[in-house]
Amino acid sequence: RISLYFRSGDGWYAGGKGLAAKGWQTLRFSKAAFTVEGRPAGWQQIDGIRIAVWRESPVDFQVRFRALRAVQHDVALIIPAARSQSELRGALQAAEDVGDMLADLGLGSDAIEDEALAAGALGDRKIAILAHNPDIPDTAVDALVKFIEQGGKVFVCYQLPAKLAAALGFAEPTYFRPSRSGGLAEVRYDAPDVTGLPASMQQASWNITSAKPAAFNARIIGRWYDDAGKDAGHPAMLLSDRGAFFSHVILRQDGDRKKQMLAALLGHLAPSLWQDMADNALAASRRIGHLEDYASLIEFLKASQDAEVATQLNEALQLQTRADEKQKAGQFADVVQLAGTIHDQLAKAYALAQPSRPVEGRACWNHSGTGAYPGDWDRTAKELAENGFNLVLPNMLWGGVAHYASEVLPRSQTFEKHGDQIAQCVAAAKKCGLQVHVWKVNYNLSTAPREFVNKIRREHRNQVAVDGQPENWLCPSHPENFQLELDSMLEVARLYDVDGLHFDYIRYPDRDKCYCDGCRSRFETQTGVTVAKWPADCFSGDLQEKYTQWRCDQITRLVKAVHDEAKKIRPDIAISAAVFGSYPSCRASVAQDWPEWIKAGYLDFVCPMDYTESDLSFIGLVTNQLKLVDGRIPVYPGIGQYRLADDRTVGQIFLARELGAAGFTMFDLSRESIGTAVPAIGLGAGRQKATPPHQSN
Repeated sequence: RISLYFRSGDGWYAGGKGLAAKGWQTLRFSKAAFTVEGRPAGWQQIDGIRIAVWRESPVDFQVRFRALRAVQHDVALIIPAARSQSELRGALQAAEDVGDMLADLGLGSDAIEDEALAAGALGDRKIAILAHNPDIPDTAVDALVKFIEQGGKVFVCYQLPAKLAAALGFAEPTYFRPSRSGGLAEVRYDAPDVTGLPASMQQASWNITSAKPAAFNARIIGRWYDDAGKDAGHPAMLLSDRGAFFSHVILRQDGDRKKQMLAALLGHLAPSLWQDMADNALAASRRIGHLEDYASLIEFLKASQDAEVATQLNEALQLQTRADEKQKAGQFADVVQLAGTIHDQLAKAYALAQPSRPVEGRACWNHSGTGAYPGDWDRTAKELAENGFNLVLPNMLWGGVAHYASEVLPRSQTFEKHGDQIAQCVAAAKKCGLQVHVWKVNYNLSTAPREFVNKIRREHRNQVAVDGQPENWLCPSHPENFQLELDSMLEVARLYDVDGLHFDYIRYPDRDKCYCDGCRSRFETQTGVTVAKWPADCFSGDLQEKYTQWRCDQITRLVKAVHDEAKKIRPDIAISAAVFGSYPSCRASVAQDWPEWIKAGYLDFVCPMDYTESDLSFIGLVTNQLKLVDGRIPVYPGIGQYRLADDRTVGQIFLARELGAAGFTMFDLSRESIGTAVPAIGLGAGRQKATPPHQSN
């Protein structure tokens, strides 16, 4: 991994990228993706550059740098300057998300701080995008109005200053918050003249800024619909001759159609952009799964000997010929649409070409705890089983809340609305032959009721940072917290016919915690040492190594206790954990010494969270994990489906198998993933039913 730092005034801008392959490659760093350290004076005042290289796995390597260049694109992303504001991180994240989509489209973008606009930073760019700018200064608004009047186009999301709205042809920006969850779930479009615009896109938004058409041929081209498919009565997107407005932030959800929307909108506002998008789309249509080039893809598909794969491949090749003809004719918008179809054909052929193993753990985490369809676990279980999955890991309890009738933890709003989620999940899963391993988020109180958190704080049971700041996490060394965590997990084993218990967040939040007074007292008592300077001696002084081990011991003792006591209740119950992918760094940072749990026999299988878009990083992580586990238990690497295209998800399953993993775990099971990623896996990798290998352990 490469880190790139720019010094400005009393602070730094910091960015990072993973190396995606061996050999020469180009890493592109968007300024929108840089974090802020200290108080930088602005991008226009850079006076130092630092480059750092980090390794993700314990192997020797060599890195060479060929060039460091600045590039200019036709599209600008307007980002907040690094001044103090409460929403800076969220604003930069929104810009980074849009920037990633623009990069995928082949357009790229230049992040420009709003404070630099008045000095003419937009230059001759064609389009400016405001992904999320909650505190934009008046001088920046004035500069954007001038940019529009000189022929530039502006696309604004969520916040719409009145002066900017008027310049774009929009009026009456009004904040709206729906009365219920699910009131804004989908955007449906109606604009036949906007080439390539999708019919709809999924987005679960919780509030919007509504506006009306007023001038410059402004009109509504998209409307909000609720989760029942009914018109929510609010415009979602407006378009004029001068630009566009989307009533919320563009979220990553339904990413492919978000990119399709951006391509159509930007191509409509600045038609010259279509050529760049066409060139990129044709190249991207040939990059599928784990394969690095088009020749390797064709060879892989032809080797499958599957008639349906051959059919898909032949159709894709015919479309490729048509796309090449349209490219030569300058019909670039048509090329982009054809390239998408070519990619889909090749991706389907690739998924069909995957083998299906008879013994394999095929798991998915479900963060919501309600399955893909809240209130309908039967449908979720049926669709998972039909696509070859055999394990589901639903998040049913946290440090301070439970989605079932718990007598140990407060009951959640999910339980109040949809009923006992464990009971419903287990009943549905058993009908379909799915195993249920109930996932607990340990220690974390972020979802707990306020009164419960306040009670924990009054009793001094929460974690404290090294600087004395309180944290809404249970302190693992506190005896009452230990008992609460143990009792809540054993309660699940006693009350429900589950196949397993699954740890998550079984760690500290970071290296800076916990340094509460109770930790000092318990550390001194249990180790027999006296801490002269607290917490400095333990955080960075002579006792650092001993304190690191003591923190690890606090986490390990809970894993051991749950294993020992749960096996007494149900000898066949499986104990598993979601763990950090990079080891041993997680031992020092969050006190998670998971290989030691495996050596001690506390886990029946393990799911390292290997969420990376880089196949090279994924290979390095899984290779190291398999060496650490050394065949003691099955390893089901966690794949970050939420940040990958479906063919890339299938590709990482292929790589995990090739490396010797006993299965895989997909994150996350949602309404979106069960509609695309799950069926893609089911086409080939999950075509036949399989038995999880941990059943025989």
